[in-house]
Amino acid sequence: MKRDSLPVAPPSKEELRRIMRARLREIDPARRAEASLLICHAAAHLPEFKRARCVALFSPLASEPDVRLLVEEAWAEGKRVAFPLMIPHKNGPELDWHEVANWEELVVPGPFGLREPDPLRAPRISLAELECAFIPGLAFEKHGLRLGRGGGFYDYFLSRTPASLPHFGLMFACQQAETIPHEPHDQKLQALLTETQTWRFKAGKA
Repeated sequence: MKRDSLPVAPPSKEELRRIMRARLREIDPARRAEASLLICHAAAHLPEFKRARCVALFSPLASEPDVRLLVEEAWAEGKRVAFPLMIPHKNGPELDWHEVANWEELVVPGPFGLREPDPLRAPRISLAELECAFIPGLAFEKHGLRLGRGGGFYDYFLSRTPASLPHFGLMFACQQAETIPHEPHDQKLQALLTETQTWRFKAGKA
């Protein structure tokens, strides 16, 4: 008698993180630079970016899209650019945003070895001042679910921002997953940019 094949369980969050880290390591440096340029170009032409006077960005890891050109464009257009400090908080891991006017003000090593704003030189920015936000991640899927690196910082940030705040994930196309395990606290993205496509989603909880 032929047995029915058992369904294959989707990968756990940690398994999916390992898969995506491996994919990112395989990207050729020249291809990474080209894809990063396309992502920055698409982001810089978003109407939401053009309208914003204060933009939230991030200091990328080596495996993430290089968003330095987008930061430079924001400065060139006279925008205020905010970078996050990652701070453990009793209610959740919090991102404390600070206005950065030049690269020299990104000096403090964060939890993932990221350069963070020097709070002694970079003034704090409230969530109410942010008018557009760009968000990193390890994986995404076609309905807007995002997988981060496990700290929970951006999920907590998105849970506290008004629904009117435009926010966009910035990832490579190879970071798309079929499914992403999710929990009640996980937040969906409004939109996401890759080097090949702009995705628009219905934001909110997963």
